[in-house]
This record gives sequence, structure tokens and C-alpha cells, in this order.
Amino acid sequence: MGGSASILTKEQLEEYAELTYLTKYEIHYIFTRFLKLGPTQIATDFHFRFNSHYVMEEFPQLKFNPFRKEIFRIFSSQKDGHFSFEDFLDLCSVMSENCPLEVKAAWAFRILDFNGDNEISRDDINVLLDRLTGTSRLTEDDKNQISDILLHEMDLQHTGSMSQLEFLHAMTKMPEFATSFSFRP
Repeated sequence: MGGSASILTKEQLEEYAELTYLTKYEIHYIFTRFLKLGPTQIATDFHFRFNSHYVMEEFPQLKFNPFRKEIFRIFSSQKDGHFSFEDFLDLCSVMSENCPLEVKAAWAFRILDFNGDNEISRDDINVLLDRLTGTSRLTEDDKNQISDILLHEMDLQHTGSMSQLEFLHAMTKMPEFATSFSFRP
């Protein structure tokens, strides 16, 4: 385990393995990569929180993710855009292939609820479309038409937006969701 063994104890490794959907090997690998952000800071303070900019440099799957701002907002335990190892481990656990679909969908819902009102509305879907296609690719009419179609299919209670339960129901019907809402650290 090298130099990281003296910082990440066997007991911590076992506890993280019990509390996440990750194996001990995956946790150790993630810790080794996270440690590169600041070995001195982590050795001094295991819970040191790194600015998202530094985290993105070490983990390109975040740097190039169109939802990185929301990911950092949602998974930052202090809601400050900074990540401790445990914050990052939570993210990796959710993005793990072993994470249950229901858990992934709950976190995806929070990420895609751009305005934070606990529902996914037309406005949220339009932001999603802009992030996926670029802001100048679709006209407002195109985005509204796509939003209307999605809401028609997924808004089971016809409230004009999706609740978390409706979103979960829709994600269980999409077999590719679990693999597309994953990454390898």
C-alpha cells in the first residue's frame, strides 16, 4: 500500500467498504489518486477539503462532465464546492457499477433538479438539454417540445413536473440508465 497505508488505516478501509458500494481495492485506488491532490494536507488533516478545480484536474471524468457544477454542489458535504476524501468517496460509490438503481436515481434526481425545488420541471429539462447539446443548438421551441414529450411520458400525476418517485419509476424503465450514470475513478 506504500505511503498511503500510514494515512488510510485498515480499520478505515474496512469501514468504508461496509458503508459504500465499493471494494477495498477500489477505495484504496481512489484514495491513492485523491492523495495526489495534496499528500501533505491529507497527512496533516485527513478531512482536508480541496477546491473543486484541483479535484477536476486529477479526475477528468468530472472535468469534462456537463453536470460537474451540480455534482460538486450535491456531493460537497459543506455545500462549498470543496471535497474531502469522504465526499469524493460518496460520489464514487454512487457512480459505482455496484450501486443500486434506486440509489443512483435518487442522486441523479438531485443533480438534475437544477433549481433545487424538489421536482424536475420544464425549466430543469431545458437546462439539461442545453448542457447536453450546447446552448445554441436547440431553439426554445425545440426544447419546449422535447420537455413536453418527456413530461407527458414521465409526469404520471400530471402536475407539470416530475417528483422523485416519478423520476425513479422512469429510470427503472431505462436499462441503460445505470451504466450511463457510472464512471470509473
